[in-house]
Amino acid sequence: MSALPKAGFPHVMMAAARITAAPGRAAAKQLRTHSSTASRPTGSTSRNTAAVAALGVVAAGSALILYGSSSDSRKVHCEASSGAATAKGSNYAYSYTKDGRATTGRSGAPDISHLNLSDINDTSKPMRVRMESYIKELQHRIVTALGAEEVEGHFIVDSWLRKEGGEGISCVLQDGKTFEKAGVNISVVHGKLPPAAIRQMSADHAGLQERTSYKLDGPDAEVDGLPFYAAGLSLVVHPANPFAPTVHFNYRYFELTHPPTLKDGSPNPRYVEAKANGTEQEPVAWWFGGGTDLTPIYLFEEDAKHFHQTLKTAADSNDPAFYPAWKKWCDDYFLIPHRKERRGVGGIFFDDLTLPDSTLSISSGKNAAQRTSFIPLSDGKKGAAAAARGPITSSEQHGKESLFRTVRSMGDAFLPAYLPLLQRRKSTPYTEAHERWQALRRGRYVEFNLVYDRGTKFGLQTPGARIESILMSLPLKARWEYMEKYSGAGWAEVDAEDREGSEEAKTQKVLREPKEWV
Repeated sequence: MSALPKAGFPHVMMAAARITAAPGRAAAKQLRTHSSTASRPTGSTSRNTAAVAALGVVAAGSALILYGSSSDSRKVHCEASSGAATAKGSNYAYSYTKDGRATTGRSGAPDISHLNLSDINDTSKPMRVRMESYIKELQHRIVTALGAEEVEGHFIVDSWLRKEGGEGISCVLQDGKTFEKAGVNISVVHGKLPPAAIRQMSADHAGLQERTSYKLDGPDAEVDGLPFYAAGLSLVVHPANPFAPTVHFNYRYFELTHPPTLKDGSPNPRYVEAKANGTEQEPVAWWFGGGTDLTPIYLFEEDAKHFHQTLKTAADSNDPAFYPAWKKWCDDYFLIPHRKERRGVGGIFFDDLTLPDSTLSISSGKNAAQRTSFIPLSDGKKGAAAAARGPITSSEQHGKESLFRTVRSMGDAFLPAYLPLLQRRKSTPYTEAHERWQALRRGRYVEFNLVYDRGTKFGLQTPGARIESILMSLPLKARWEYMEKYSGAGWAEVDAEDREGSEEAKTQKVLREPKEWV
């Protein structure tokens, strides 16, 4: 065995939290029964807070986070086959199994029989319709594939409706034989984004305020916000076997459109003109974002190479310039500065994938989807570092259609990139020492997500945020040891032979010094 596990926005992470009743706790642990509950926080959420919360679904970084409130409207159907009792609250319903644990929702994979999957390739349909159909189909595909790898549990499917506009589906599996914890979640939300949220979002989306072309501040502000739409799919998988790697991905789409009226209540001339042309739903600004990254506990170089090669092949099929820039961005984004190491072996990461302002002309009309140009790319560097590096551009011309195709290529590459690794490693024999190292590496995952991940930090600072959703990416178990010799301050005391020979040390070396895998 050669040496042998974000993250940020917008992520859509609707989590189901495990609730264990005292009488059945020991038995549940012994039998490794799998169930989960999904709760909805109470309390009021203002329109402004709800809009800022929606910003958390689209602007942060490595994961999509959905923030719910008492305004969430949901109808849960509990279908526990061995349920002994049912309890209902104002925001949730639990069905308790005989061993004292609780479940909510239904098991299996989300139902997509109502979807018109031809919408995905129908260029006459709005991008919001196409993206929603795509992520729902991809969620179903992934949950079905992952579920086939689990023999002792199943995904709980938790559907919800947002009163202000939108819906989501959370699919979560915990305490399985293959999966310690796995979540595959989508969120499709819309509403009004206030000026403060637009300004905050501009920090990661250069020129956004200029792109909207509305005066947002001061006594002569034209609007009190802009209609937004956000759709995303986010996934985190923590396998039970220490030799099977953790994986994370999310892909998302966000847009702002013209408001029908101005702040003073008068008709918005730009909306009126657009409606006359049949383009009132055409975005003022839009972009895609996302990424996929791998976090091994023990490094198998062949696994890392396969993972990166699969992503590179998918990216190269759309533009050879994508993978090098996005691979570098991923390595830098998942850095844990206080540890001077990366969370894992990377993958790809990108945000603000859109067309130049000149191509995004508001008056572009019905032919906007056919307009193309070379597009600026980023490797995550900003300011002086970006200036020193110089501009990065695509090697091909792109339009909105080709960028959507790129996102689909990367989403479709997930199962071919990850599933062979899981299948190869999930049954590898392991010891308590391997589990201990796994828990230590899980601790690093927790450190990054709670301290540095943009989406997690944004969510925890947002009033009315759904903590269960925000923290769904965290593993069930993690460990911190004082002066641990491979990953902590005890490294200075490790002898040269151990530094070079142990699998833990080999893994740490790659995390401290990222390498090119393909």
